[in-house]
Amino acid sequence: MVSDFLVAHPSGPFFALTHSEYKQAVEAYPHLSTQNDLSFVGYSATAGINVGHDSYFDSNTVLQQFERLFQLLPFKQDFQGHDIEILVDNARTHSAKEYSINDFGKGIGTRCPVQSLEFLDDRGMPVRISCYFSSGDNKGKSKGLLVLAKELKLPVQDSMRLGDLINVLATHQAFQNVSLIQNCFC
Repeated sequence: MVSDFLVAHPSGPFFALTHSEYKQAVEAYPHLSTQNDLSFVGYSATAGINVGHDSYFDSNTVLQQFERLFQLLPFKQDFQGHDIEILVDNARTHSAKEYSINDFGKGIGTRCPVQSLEFLDDRGMPVRISCYFSSGDNKGKSKGLLVLAKELKLPVQDSMRLGDLINVLATHQAFQNVSLIQNCFC
């Protein structure tokens, strides 16, 4: 997987320094010339993930790439005197959630796309709640949204319609599609 920076400048379309600009950048930041988990291309912040490592860019690898970009930018002579704006396409590959609240059924034993819900609580601590019963009469069955809402201590009643239940649950952190990048910057 490769991640790159496009530029709206005649020196583009991709961000890169010249050999002499890169040499100056390495003098200021010697670590730019050493390899890490990311493979950087030439004199740029273009990054690829090394074979044998994770197959996607997580928040740490994206931050490494941005740190490199911010260290290289001041040395790009063509950009001197220009305002720099960076727009990030937070693609689905960076999503912290692999499921949608609409993929769940309301009751016990109904559809459930995941084994557990994982999210950060109000204090930033990781929480995991199983979506399946591990004991009792319903052992092995999915809990359904109503039971999950009760375990999450949300104000729900047994008589709620699925749409109303979804509206209540959609406000909870367990069902928020917060990107890994946003989690990192909060």
